[in-house]
Amino acid sequence: MRPRKPSPTFEVRFVAPNIVPEKIPLRAVSDALAAIQDIASGRDPFEEQQVSPEKGIGLLNVKRGSAVYSCVARAPNEAIDNLARLGRMLSTPETMRLDGEELVNALNPLKSLSHVAKSLECELVVTRSSKKNEEPLFAIGRDDFSRISKRLFISGETTIVGRVLRAGGATDMKCFLRIPGRRKGLYCNVKNKKLVQRLGQHLYETIAAVGTAVWIHSSWRIYEFTINDFTQPTLGDAGEAIEQLRDAGLSAWDEIDDPETFVRELRS
Repeated sequence: MRPRKPSPTFEVRFVAPNIVPEKIPLRAVSDALAAIQDIASGRDPFEEQQVSPEKGIGLLNVKRGSAVYSCVARAPNEAIDNLARLGRMLSTPETMRLDGEELVNALNPLKSLSHVAKSLECELVVTRSSKKNEEPLFAIGRDDFSRISKRLFISGETTIVGRVLRAGGATDMKCFLRIPGRRKGLYCNVKNKKLVQRLGQHLYETIAAVGTAVWIHSSWRIYEFTINDFTQPTLGDAGEAIEQLRDAGLSAWDEIDDPETFVRELRS
């Protein structure tokens, strides 16, 4: 017997006067569906290259006339919960009790969806079903990311210390840093190509990056960071600290030929 077609978990709608599927660029559809899949699966695109098979989202019926895309989720309850969470954030962003990383994960696809809505001059609506008068899980317009940003973000100049794991990019100049105390890495913009080339010479080394940060003010979690310059931090006068340890009776330090190098290796 042929397998029975599953029922849709939710629908994605491109809503605008006289919109039809053939007028929507494939890139816009792809960007929007990819962002919604990230929300529904809870994936962090900077940490996970692909959505795991057990959380995948697939298309069912593509309907002509209003650009409606029916999707089926392998983990439907989790998908609906994650999509509804974004809807609550859109309605009352200042009251959301999300930790910094979870909020960042929601904001990245929100930015993509707002960009698609702006480029197509439409609204993206995600509903649980195709029933009339169905309350949407969320609706995103062209200005929603900008509206949320004004409530959540503050920016300023600062210095962060991290380990360079990647540097470069085919189009945008990027650097991936591992920051102490931050569970996930931070993708940074880089001021220019010359600077990203310098960063590439310090892979797997610790740097002090100077630049412009955008924080989520409720948690002081960095959302974006642009590197304008960097230096390599150096240890302070380890010799004085070692002498104090020796005075305290820790004579084992006398057996270490280069205490400063030893301390640096412990900290790396």
